Amino acid sequence: MSKKSAVGKLLAFGVFVGLVALGVAMWKASRPVEDPWENELKIAEPQQPVESREADVGEVRKIIAED
Repeated sequence: MSKKSAVGKLLAFGVFVGLVALGVAMWKASRPVEDPWENELKIAEPQQPVESREADVGEVRKIIAED
């Protein structure tokens, strides 16, 4: 194998790898970017005292039945 042939193959391989890297970079750049402000966050409601959060047995059964 001559030295010119080895250099040519190495150069061709380098060009191929460069083209693949360029293709991957172009593909990643063309993907849509998620806009962090697209969906506004819901305003959290203040926590209620423990007494007002307690449910009776009927309410608990209704909640379980809905699932």
